[in-house]
Amino acid sequence: MTEERTADLGAFDKDMRLNQASSHRSRDRENLVEHVFISEILQECWFVREQPIEILRSEVDAYGYDLVIECNSILRHVQLKATDSWTQPRKQTVNRFLEKKAGGCVVWVVVRRELDAGRITLSYRYFGGKRPRDRMPSLGETPAINPRSKTLRSNMRLLDFRQFDPIPTTPALLDRMFGKAKPLSGFSK
Repeated sequence: MTEERTADLGAFDKDMRLNQASSHRSRDRENLVEHVFISEILQECWFVREQPIEILRSEVDAYGYDLVIECNSILRHVQLKATDSWTQPRKQTVNRFLEKKAGGCVVWVVVRRELDAGRITLSYRYFGGKRPRDRMPSLGETPAINPRSKTLRSNMRLLDFRQFDPIPTTPALLDRMFGKAKPLSGFSK
């Protein structure tokens, strides 16, 4: 077997192990994606936008959001969803309570594994106001169904993939959520 073929098999085996771990340790993977997402927006705000940002994590997932983020005097209640770039989920389940929250939005994080680099890169799909201070559009009336019991989940709604706007980069996502950067004192050049 050639050295190149052996390397390809090694990468394939590693990819299979990561897929299995993602399935069996989904909470760990969810935490990893959330931390990478937070790191990306913190770095973008600090190093590029020269702008402070405040991020609060929710300990209770009863009201439809995972993070509360404030930047540019704009408050966002953010529900995070995550999928791998090679999967094709068509729907996401969203809590109706998110509609009532200031700046409610859903950030669907699309994860691309860069095996050679040992890192992940992110792109996004976004459901929320078209401009930074706009309210989130209605979630509609399509109820979600519990996959195990097949009963209706009265406070959950299904959103179709097409309802989310594609956003390729973290800077573009921050512009959509919070508008263009307005550096505050302490970040002056």
